[in-house]
Amino acid sequence: MDWMNNFKIKMKGIKTRLKKVNIPKSPPMLTLIEKTFFDLIKPIKFVVSLLIMLIQPLILIMSPLMIGFGSTTTINVDFASISVEHAASIITIVLAYPLFSWTFGIIFTGILGIFGAPLVAEEVDSGTLLILVSKPINRYKIFLAKYIALFLYGILLSFSIIFLVGWIALIRYSGNLSHFIGILPFLFSLFLYAILLTLIFTSITLAFSSIFKKSRNAALAVILIVVLSFLGFPYIKALLQVNYERFQIYHFDIGYHLGNVFVSFIELFNAIPPTATWQIYFAQNCGVFKYVAYVDPDQNINLGGLEKTNYYLPVISLLIWIIIALLLLFYGFISIKKREIYE
Repeated sequence: MDWMNNFKIKMKGIKTRLKKVNIPKSPPMLTLIEKTFFDLIKPIKFVVSLLIMLIQPLILIMSPLMIGFGSTTTINVDFASISVEHAASIITIVLAYPLFSWTFGIIFTGILGIFGAPLVAEEVDSGTLLILVSKPINRYKIFLAKYIALFLYGILLSFSIIFLVGWIALIRYSGNLSHFIGILPFLFSLFLYAILLTLIFTSITLAFSSIFKKSRNAALAVILIVVLSFLGFPYIKALLQVNYERFQIYHFDIGYHLGNVFVSFIELFNAIPPTATWQIYFAQNCGVFKYVAYVDPDQNINLGGLEKTNYYLPVISLLIWIIIALLLLFYGFISIKKREIYE
């Protein structure tokens, strides 16, 4: 019986030592990122999101070709007989503003807001977050895991829609692979803009998800910003007309700042020729351009396209959005900390 007693004593010692070892009882951060990401990317939700983002570009692609603001005259283009550069310019002119205002404007940012709003708010409300913070993964890592998952979802969604729109336009207009290569600078500039937009609205969404107790309120707050950016301020600009510049509304026009950043990427990669046919939309709705042709002051030659308003440098416009996102994110961190302590 002595050997039995010795065995029990040894086992008791082993159990005591094991209790002192910090063995993780919860999934690591990467697992939490993976779980959140695959919750977001459920096939039906993902496909429906793509279809909604595709609506306006698809309508324009499938409609008779009309180029120019307010144009009702259709044009016939033989894509087989024109250069790659000419074909690419026609396709990108048609797609530029719809992709900015609809696909990556109202819809994409709205999707991030709706799908991202429950990531923190709903888990706090259900008590799941309290269980998570009791495990060996702190609240900041939980927040970061949610942030990375939503960001990756946004990147995948944006890449998918850009690729899809490019191929549909190619098939509709020409079917020539060289024309797709011709629009790659435009698609690349659009993707870079989408990455910045995803970073900004992921930050805003997770901030509101931490601030508000109900995910519904967090989603509504994001949607309010989206509506102001892409519908509210364009309406105010149209209503005020010349008084928009007189009262310097552009200082507060967050839609102008997004348009300014978008156009800067287009210009950086020379993705679309500088013509009034697409710039006029950004003049009317965002205030990025004037309704005046860009003329060389020395030789009095029309250099093509409209003159920019230059209210702000594009990098300043980008910084304004980043500052808004960071301030909200900082407040969201403070909010989630207080909620964990007192709830």
